[in-house]
Amino acid sequence: MSEKGLSPRQQMINLMYLFLTAMLALNVSAEILNAFVLINKSIIEATDNVKTKNIDAYGEFEKAFKENPTKVGIYYDYAQQLKLKTNELDSLIKQDKYDLVVVADGPEGDVDHINKKDDNNVGGQVMILEGRGEALKDEIDAYRDFVLSLISDTTTVLAHNVKDILSTADIESANEPGTYLPWANANFEHLPLIAVIAMMSKMQNDIRNVESDMLTYLLGQIGKSDFKFNTIEAIVNAPNSYVKVGEDFTAEVFIAAYDSTKDPIIVLDNGTKLDVQNGKGVYNPGTGSPGTFTWGGEILLKDPATGDTARFPFEHQYQVVAPTWAISPTKMNVLYIGVDNPIQVTATGRDISATISGSGGRLTSNGGAGKYNAKVTSTGTATISVIADGNTAGSMQFRCLPVPDPYATVGGMKGGVISQQVLLSQRIVKAQLDNFVFDLAFPVTGFSVSATIQGFTEEQSTSGATITAQQQGIIRQLNRGQKVYFENIKARAPDGSIRSLGSISFKLQ
Repeated sequence: MSEKGLSPRQQMINLMYLFLTAMLALNVSAEILNAFVLINKSIIEATDNVKTKNIDAYGEFEKAFKENPTKVGIYYDYAQQLKLKTNELDSLIKQDKYDLVVVADGPEGDVDHINKKDDNNVGGQVMILEGRGEALKDEIDAYRDFVLSLISDTTTVLAHNVKDILSTADIESANEPGTYLPWANANFEHLPLIAVIAMMSKMQNDIRNVESDMLTYLLGQIGKSDFKFNTIEAIVNAPNSYVKVGEDFTAEVFIAAYDSTKDPIIVLDNGTKLDVQNGKGVYNPGTGSPGTFTWGGEILLKDPATGDTARFPFEHQYQVVAPTWAISPTKMNVLYIGVDNPIQVTATGRDISATISGSGGRLTSNGGAGKYNAKVTSTGTATISVIADGNTAGSMQFRCLPVPDPYATVGGMKGGVISQQVLLSQRIVKAQLDNFVFDLAFPVTGFSVSATIQGFTEEQSTSGATITAQQQGIIRQLNRGQKVYFENIKARAPDGSIRSLGSISFKLQ
């Protein structure tokens, strides 16, 4: 109950809740039970207000992501994960509340109109004996750990509040000072049903307030500082370092990971200031005669965190030569690890060949003059050189990157709401990689299916992509509104490595 930064109304709700909980140890009167009804209603209203506020915050994320997906992308992804996990935990508590009331009042039980408000046995029956309380504790612990993983500095007030609000530590007994009860027993055992329901509504309110604080935090991280990398370099990008006499030589000068919304100042060694557009300065000195030319200067960028001007020196050399050559990646401007990357080279000469160095690279013929497949085995850079008549005509560096992770699907879906019949009709779990330059296969090597059935978690694992009869058996036991999880999904990448694709969940409709 030590949350900081709560509204006066929320603080009053918390104080009333503590007071009424203490009064229960003395006497459970009809007035106190009805007071808990009012408290529960107020908590639910406060929670609805926070949820509305959070919806607006998610809207801000959507807008920011559309405007600058590169800059906002990582925080947008964190926000989407936060939204999913918060809704899942909120839904779990909602289901537990419903089940408690049904056990007490029968199949027609209504959480908003409870008949047996004073029933002090049902909380222990459902949440303790059936293990639902311990399961809820585990989910809150997992949610707390996830939220803390999003906070860069766990010594901050925000991190402290998250730990405090979502604490599931043992609780000191009000009747026996110095004696501590397990979290589940303290919250659900020997309490009137309406008190348990109000307690769980308070948990939902806490979770939504944590969600709100985290959304504010994540939004604040966007653009907090442009210098968030271990190394920042001045980059010179010249499509061709060798050009024929009379042809134009053009180079782009820019900061790696630079925010295109804030243009830098680029000054050459001779004092010339380059025109900058979209964060890039264009240098075009002219190429009237052959030779080797060196040029350079400084890139000036204001540090938003300190206001100081950071200086990034650069230097580049190019040659103007009579022969022409080119290296053309036919799929993309990087080399992907573990796959054949088509490359075509051309040059002026009779005997043309190519070599590669760096990142464990090798070249193999691709069935035509100057056509090769480049394969690399590690991240970093690789240099491809063109050899014309025994001499090096030119070289080009390529970034070597791993193939992106695919995502898992069942029946073409990445989770969500699905009918039990449709889910049971699926036979395999697939790994898909959309909108990639290569058509690659990621065979699924294993996964598990789990669900909570009658208060207990059942799980079946398998190797390969096929959904087993045992896993389908878990799905058949579920009722409408329950969730089933496909977890620990792994797939083999083209380079032979095993990728972890995380998990997906379905809610039966």
